[in-house]
Amino acid sequence: MARHDPLAALLKLRGLEVAAARRDLVARQAGAAAAAEREAAARRAMEAELAGGGDFADSLAAWLPVARAARERAAGEAALASQAVEAARMALAQQRAQERAVEWLRDRRKQEARDKAMRAEQNALDEASQRRGHTSGPVA
Repeated sequence: MARHDPLAALLKLRGLEVAAARRDLVARQAGAAAAAEREAAARRAMEAELAGGGDFADSLAAWLPVARAARERAAGEAALASQAVEAARMALAQQRAQERAVEWLRDRRKQEARDKAMRAEQNALDEASQRRGHTSGPVA
């Protein structure tokens, strides 16, 4: 029966979680970029209307509050999207740290197994040497 290594399974799980966190970060960054573009578009539209000049004071008075509200809403969405990106970055860092911890534990256990094997080999050599009657002193 094959021996299953729980650390290997845990490491695979951590790798999948890191990949998911990376995908989430990319999606959040795309959302933040889209929100920033919507904010910039609202700002440009307002600036274009204000720079247009002409005799439209009545229509401007009705339009300006709506345009400002749209710009502020877009700015709020951009700020929230930026916060979501930062949260996703932190989640990715946490997932990566957990993955590294499992990697460190796996490497430590491998080293302990190598050390144990080397000690066993040295003990076997020492026992074989003693059975042959060899001593560590000079041979006469």
